[in-house]
Amino acid sequence: MHIERYQVVMDAYMWAAWVSVGYYMYTCRYMIPILVDFLFTSGLTLGVGSSTFALIFYIRALEDGTIDPSEKKFMHTVYFVLRIGMVLITLGLLGKLYDGSYALITKAYHIQWALMAIILVNAILMTYKKMPMQIGPVLAGGSWYSLFFVTALPLATLPYGALACFYIIFLTFFFMVYRYLRCRYAKLCDWI
Repeated sequence: MHIERYQVVMDAYMWAAWVSVGYYMYTCRYMIPILVDFLFTSGLTLGVGSSTFALIFYIRALEDGTIDPSEKKFMHTVYFVLRIGMVLITLGLLGKLYDGSYALITKAYHIQWALMAIILVNAILMTYKKMPMQIGPVLAGGSWYSLFFVTALPLATLPYGALACFYIIFLTFFFMVYRYLRCRYAKLCDWI
């Protein structure tokens, strides 16, 4: 009698263990896409927001003609947040590969990776002062906003050529706005 009761209790424990493992696997299966989207969206939010502040702080810092140490400190803080955004977006894009929900053939996925590559290469070139400051901030800000628009709007249904044209047109518009703001607030109107 005692052994039968023990067997029933062991069977109940084994059943509960299998149910919890199955529930865990079921939950993970549906939680991974949510986590991946959260990483990507958080990174995009941090990236676009800090890119905006980086441009604003840069123009404001140039109002007096020089960038003093306190202004540099603010800029470095913004760049740190920008790098966190880049890492989160990269983890989100890699997670979409693992998750399989974003199949490699989607145009949006390719465009997101291409824009991240442009942002990363531009950031490296700007860090080592190989990118002119008349072009680097425009390329960075325009690429961050383009990444936002490609993610938020159904632009990925367009052909790659049309998207490339829109990107170039948007960068030109972004350059003109940046040039206007730089001329108006920093009084630097004598460049391209």
